[in-house]
Amino acid sequence: MSELGPDTRTTRTVRRPRRQKIAMTVAEEIVEEISRKQLPAGTKLPGEKEMLAQYGVGRGTLRESLRFLEMNGVLTVKPGPGGGPVVAEPDAHDLASTLGLFLQLNGTSFGAILEVREVLEPAIAGLAAKSATQALAVAIRESVDRMESSINDLDLFLEENERFHHLVATGAANPVFTLLIGSLDRITDGSRLGISFPLKRRQAVLKSHRAISAAIDKSDAEAAAAAMSRHVRAFRRYTLENYPGAIESTLRWSDIAP
Repeated sequence: MSELGPDTRTTRTVRRPRRQKIAMTVAEEIVEEISRKQLPAGTKLPGEKEMLAQYGVGRGTLRESLRFLEMNGVLTVKPGPGGGPVVAEPDAHDLASTLGLFLQLNGTSFGAILEVREVLEPAIAGLAAKSATQALAVAIRESVDRMESSINDLDLFLEENERFHHLVATGAANPVFTLLIGSLDRITDGSRLGISFPLKRRQAVLKSHRAISAAIDKSDAEAAAAAMSRHVRAFRRYTLENYPGAIESTLRWSDIAP
């Protein structure tokens, strides 16, 4: 300590981690309350004044907690009179953003994520053939029909492609698969790396989706897994043959974050 008083830089260094820890504790308590009360998306949470009293923290700490939750898709904070925190519904895109941050910092390549999908998705398709309800099997079939009707519209095609993989993962009856595959699908959206999907490639994807859907309709786990395996391996092969640089390129958080 100098004669001029305490070293404020050292004080800030000590205090900030403690405030962050408290902010995380408050965030955890807010999530616990949302979960315990099963508050649906759109539910307005108490205002700032009430929250400050409830959690016994300062305004800066509370706002840090709310910012963290907002960044992770747990809630949205509406500004102005009558605004405040509102419960949101985190989805696979929020998970993809979080994963993307860590994947970039670890120098993960696009090819590494494709490899994960090659391992996971065939098994998930097999589980979907065993577990999918009749209603979900119909939804998967309808997704394939919509893909066919929008084959000439790239944006609609890509949207339906994402929906198809989400539905198959949902059919496996495990919410972890649904979130994980949804996030991986966003991360491996090759359009961000300049990978295009000409009509011929779209037609090949459509054919693969039909084969997977047909196997799920028949509750044929082995056929569903095999069809999905051919499908995801075909994408890797297509990428290697036409965009070899993309396989080794490092994933970037900015390309994945919503």
